[in-house]
Amino acid sequence: MTKKHDLSFLSTITDDQASRVLTHLLNENPELISKAASIAKTLLSDVDEEEICKDVCDALSELDVHDLWEQSGRTRYGYVEPCEHSYEMMEEKIEPFLDEMERYLDRKMVDDAHAYCRGIIRGICVYMSEEAGEFADWAVDNDDGLTYDVIERWKLKNKKPEIIADLEAWRNECLKI
Repeated sequence: MTKKHDLSFLSTITDDQASRVLTHLLNENPELISKAASIAKTLLSDVDEEEICKDVCDALSELDVHDLWEQSGRTRYGYVEPCEHSYEMMEEKIEPFLDEMERYLDRKMVDDAHAYCRGIIRGICVYMSEEAGEFADWAVDNDDGLTYDVIERWKLKNKKPEIIADLEAWRNECLKI
């Protein structure tokens, strides 16, 4: 096979398959581990806070007030408070972003994790102030609670007071939007 054909073939594999190929390649060639780690760090660095904000807004914009109405109110199991359920729906949408923020912290990429966290906080606030529409009627103060939860999640992995103070100040600024 030619290199061009090999590259074409590799471009068709899934993420899981690519992960297995990389693992196998690194097991057979341990001298490549440092190079692979360096490439990964380069690719993952320089988190764009504004892009994270936009992605959070986009994810939250998928929420539909009609789904909220259908899933709340009186049910055969009791009463589901719409305001509480709106919070749960928003939590579910931001969970993948929180998981990614934690992965940055686990990688010891604190500056990138910090930018990621700020992007999440701003995304929640922008969504609630500019994009939530009718959903916002049922999500009163969710931005306050969710942004608080984001910082609490940060604190589980990083307790540096100066960063926490910055995130809290950022949260307060964003809540004014």
